[in-house]
Amino acid sequence: MFFGLRRRYRMVRRYRRIARILTRHGFDYLFNQVGLAEIVALPRRAIGRPPREILKRSTAERVRLVLEELGPAFIKLGQILSTRGDLLAKDYIEELEKLQDDVPPVPYAEISRVVERELGQPLEDLFDGFDPHPLAAASIAQVHRATMHDGTAVVVKVQRPGVQEQIALDILILLDFARLADRHTPWGRIYSFTDMAAEFQETITEETDFRTEARHADTIRRNMENDPRVFIPRVQWTHTTQRVLTLEYVEGIKLSNLEALDAAGMDRAQLARTLADVILKQMLIDGIFHADPHPGNISVLPGNKLVFVDFGIIGRLSPEHKEYLGQIMLGLVRKNADMVIKAVIRTGAVPENVDLGELRRDIEKLQQKYYDVPLNQINVSESMQDFLALAYRHRVRLPTQLTLLIKALVTADGVVRTLDPEISIVEVAKPLGRRLTAERFSPERLRRFWQESLPEYAHIVSRLPFQMHDLFEQLTRGDLRIKQENPGLDRLSRSVSSLANRMILTVLVIALFLGAGVFAYQDYRLFDTLAAADLSFVAGSVLGVWLVFKILRSGHL
Repeated sequence: MFFGLRRRYRMVRRYRRIARILTRHGFDYLFNQVGLAEIVALPRRAIGRPPREILKRSTAERVRLVLEELGPAFIKLGQILSTRGDLLAKDYIEELEKLQDDVPPVPYAEISRVVERELGQPLEDLFDGFDPHPLAAASIAQVHRATMHDGTAVVVKVQRPGVQEQIALDILILLDFARLADRHTPWGRIYSFTDMAAEFQETITEETDFRTEARHADTIRRNMENDPRVFIPRVQWTHTTQRVLTLEYVEGIKLSNLEALDAAGMDRAQLARTLADVILKQMLIDGIFHADPHPGNISVLPGNKLVFVDFGIIGRLSPEHKEYLGQIMLGLVRKNADMVIKAVIRTGAVPENVDLGELRRDIEKLQQKYYDVPLNQINVSESMQDFLALAYRHRVRLPTQLTLLIKALVTADGVVRTLDPEISIVEVAKPLGRRLTAERFSPERLRRFWQESLPEYAHIVSRLPFQMHDLFEQLTRGDLRIKQENPGLDRLSRSVSSLANRMILTVLVIALFLGAGVFAYQDYRLFDTLAAADLSFVAGSVLGVWLVFKILRSGHL
């Protein structure tokens, strides 16, 4: 009970601090809109009026300033929202992309206490050396150089003291805001803020557990281990916990340092093509990708080898998402607006009240804009922004993983064009797209499809004879009734005959594929010579052709 009261007290204090910050930037009306005015009621003199220079700024800029002042959870929320061009207008996206996450470093004494508490030993027993000066400091963690006792150079990412507790409190407040916004604002009827807040809670919970980031690094390293063009640092699991992450340190040249790359004799064109190819392979083939491939997270080793670091933000594409993405891309290339719309609808992103006719017209305009443009001249950033603007205009809320992919593509394309303006990530994607299409119809995928689908189809087929028996029993008893405005016995007879013939043909076709699929999967043979799958297929085909011929001759197909 005492703990509950203490948490409630902390929440009220935090609410009031949020109220002060919002009011100082001209957003005090938000609390009235969601019904929280009484909870955070503060004397006007305690808050003060927004400074005139603040009110001269744009609303989007003031939103960014508020998020920066509110701290880690809200900064992270803004960074995630900067990827959601389907939810926010362009001026908000541009401001949120400027969010600064640079903060004064935590004193070395506090950092060493966190490391010792997490790893359970004195710092000198854990490392042969530990640099007290951080390489980088952000709102959630800071990074230090260190040396293991075996001489291995490492970087140690240490979570700032108290940050996890502060984030947990802010998440509760965001969930409260989301529920009230769903209930009291017109936007709540369009977007489920509660669902969005829950997604954000899951994302930031993962990001503040460094073991998750370590698993991400291991997964991508395994996926790329056979690619000599890429290096992923190893995780030092003995020195990794929820709040401490230790990775192998590799000193390379940052991709952002073009002068150093040129001085070292690096091939910029090769680096650009390698980066595009690696990012696209992660997305389209592996299904798990580095979602923040900006130049600060990528460096280069001798031999034009790319080094990826910082796996806090990872995107995942399920087979279904890859299928939707492939259909959207194929529909855009073929100028088939209906294919694009169907793929987007299958993602569950289209609201019920959307004007499909207007959506189709906008997609066709987008296709016309890029249809005759050579691949190496397509600006990915512009085309993705056009697509997100279209989604925003029609209130289409895209899956989070798809927006992460779009953001990563735009970021990677910017880096690629900086390295070599003549190379487009779209052009590099072409052979991977062909590979993805080939994999969709590969024998292995078809085998998995049959393996997963056979039980369900077998159940359906096993019920068909009983359902047909019931149908003919009703016909025999005269219990089957078909409503007609102008009943005609001959027409009814032809309809029933056609229905029966089609049902028989359907059962035959399904049985043909099921039998062939089962025998092929088990590699079953007759007399050690004939493949049962082949025999089943040939016999079924002959019988099927004969049956179709008879039905066609009857004129009741």
